[in-house]
Amino acid sequence: MAIWDSPTKNSRFGGSATTTFSANSIKCPNCASNLVFDASHGANICRNCGGLFDPETLDKVGSFGLVSPEKDYDGTIEISKEDENRVEIVCNSCGAEIVTDKNTSSTFCAFCGSPALVTRRLTREFKPDYIIPFKFDKEKAIKLFEEHCAKIDHLPKNFKSKKFLSKMTGLYVPTWIISTEVEVNVVGKGNKGKMVDSAYSENHASTVGNYSMLTYGKVRFRLKNVPFDGERQIADRLMAAAEPFDYSELESFRPEYLQGFFAEKYDEQPLDMTDRIYKRLDKYALKVCDEVTFGYDDFVPDSSASITRYNNQNIKYALLPCWFLSFEYDGRTYQYIVNGQTGKVSGEFPYSKGWETIERTGRRAKMNAVSFNSGLRVILYLLPAIALGVARVVLENRSSAGFMKILYLKPTEFFLLVGTICLAVYFLAEILPKILLSKEKKAIASFAEANSHELAPEQNVAAYYDTRFPMVAYETTKDFVSLEEGWRYGEKESFDFKTAMPEIEEYAEDENATEFEKQGHGRRMME
Repeated sequence: MAIWDSPTKNSRFGGSATTTFSANSIKCPNCASNLVFDASHGANICRNCGGLFDPETLDKVGSFGLVSPEKDYDGTIEISKEDENRVEIVCNSCGAEIVTDKNTSSTFCAFCGSPALVTRRLTREFKPDYIIPFKFDKEKAIKLFEEHCAKIDHLPKNFKSKKFLSKMTGLYVPTWIISTEVEVNVVGKGNKGKMVDSAYSENHASTVGNYSMLTYGKVRFRLKNVPFDGERQIADRLMAAAEPFDYSELESFRPEYLQGFFAEKYDEQPLDMTDRIYKRLDKYALKVCDEVTFGYDDFVPDSSASITRYNNQNIKYALLPCWFLSFEYDGRTYQYIVNGQTGKVSGEFPYSKGWETIERTGRRAKMNAVSFNSGLRVILYLLPAIALGVARVVLENRSSAGFMKILYLKPTEFFLLVGTICLAVYFLAEILPKILLSKEKKAIASFAEANSHELAPEQNVAAYYDTRFPMVAYETTKDFVSLEEGWRYGEKESFDFKTAMPEIEEYAEDENATEFEKQGHGRRMME
């Protein structure tokens, strides 16, 4: 069963059942906190995320805004008395700024490893809402790193020296955690039969059982707790390599958690990162749409023609625990991260001399094998036509009397021979290409997986797919009939799906929506 397979019904998208989680309380569809009835608004209200919901259907009817509106983090708030006991430590080499209590000292920068640090008074409000506390100390983090290194072959000698490992620094990373409903007007090609194989579709014509059809559809689902770090000094790929975190352990921020650790001040709000945030969400949306078949053997969405819309967003501002380590080797700086909650270790590890060339040679050999595999399938798909041509030549070179004589004298042997040839052709032309295609897909997938010397890959959509929110996938081919009411693409019978656009649906804009939320309304996917 796929991650979005769910028997749960939701009244907003065609179902009639309202899900409750206990006999005495109803949970918020956005964040699962308890809902209470507010008589002044005539609706259930969530004290956590500010959502207003119809008491009978739990449809969202309004909002008091996000958990952490961007306007609350514009840096204009005066420093609080609580923050007067904190200091900033600034690196003269890379410019990183980290916050800690007055009693914490540091020897190395968490990002570049430089000892050139300057301490100064905190100049503006340091105001996280949530925090996941560190689960282990520096000694445990070093031990986890050493255990991870022990599993990696061909590391340079003295890579795990005590001087190198002593630079490991515990840091709370400022992070925006975003949950959102996703609606996609998706355009793509539905493939039947052999058309699912690009080796066939690119070299052979369509037939009755093997064809592609331009397909339009709607897909709705929800993503939850997708993290985006708000610190420019931290490489986005490095922070993504530490995911996932367990957000059930989020706690309200208390200054006691900072003792002995550092914490970065955010320098990017969601509105400053709209391009990065929505491109990652689009990537997840594209992956979900790619898993929907709309009844075909395979459906391939076209991101350049599909439209996404992000609704009912919830944003939390939190500090996430990470251990950082920088290492300079052969004129290059390497950075490592240890998830301070789960203990996951990741980073780009150097090779001993000569081993990187060997690894690249092996990777190139795999790529050549994939190309050979694809070319072989093109030939195999031609076998039926080749077999028929050979049979015609053989029959034309023999007299009909001679052929009938062989059939009459040795009928059993003749039919066995013909049957064997037919089975062989069927296996080579129908079964073997599918086996080769499956192997090719696995080989291509392996290219996307990081080896032990590389950063861990970004989390798949499965890590952030909200299974509590039932998915809706609906084919609307050509007419673009919506789920709620009919609306037509136009009177044309054929379209250029690269440029054609459906009529725009009328959406009632949420008057409480922030500028960041408005940026996610009706955007062309992956732009």
